[in-house]
Amino acid sequence: MLAHHRINKVSKIVRALVALFVVMQVFSFTFLLLFGVNNEGTFELTDNFSFISSAANIDFSGSWENLALALTDEGFNALLILGSADLLPSLLIYWSLFKLFGLYQQGLVFTVANIQCIKNIGTVLLAWIALKLLYPIVVTLVLRFSGASDTLSLYISLGSDELRFLLIGLVIYVIAWIMSEATSLHQEQELVI
Repeated sequence: MLAHHRINKVSKIVRALVALFVVMQVFSFTFLLLFGVNNEGTFELTDNFSFISSAANIDFSGSWENLALALTDEGFNALLILGSADLLPSLLIYWSLFKLFGLYQQGLVFTVANIQCIKNIGTVLLAWIALKLLYPIVVTLVLRFSGASDTLSLYISLGSDELRFLLIGLVIYVIAWIMSEATSLHQEQELVI
């Protein structure tokens, strides 16, 4: 009973933190989109008060850096085009985490629903790699075929972020598979007894 109470309490805290992260990320993206300044591919918003300074930034270093600079040079809003696509996977992961810790909060630890939440996180990380690789191609082709740009180059890049997402996504998938196998074994043992 004490362990269930601790899991419940920690799950509430984690869910609150996940909700806070969602709000912070969406608000910072929105404020940068509306009021941010593009400084060579890094979108920044700074404000100084009497003794407090605040800053928010989004940069497209890594695989989307060249495309972000090229979009800016062509007069497009790289934050809107690239940032909104990059925000979606984060929100999907946050949603899965919120749901997962909601299940933990209810005392449901080794269930099919938990395993599915963990698999969803792995899937999003693996899909993020495809997004990082294919989205720049789609953006370039849409802008070129629509006539909005006839000089935008095709950018294909694989960086360390994509390799990190691949490793983490695969590890999460293996963890979900192990949990699924453990749940099956547990259910088989209950049937034997």
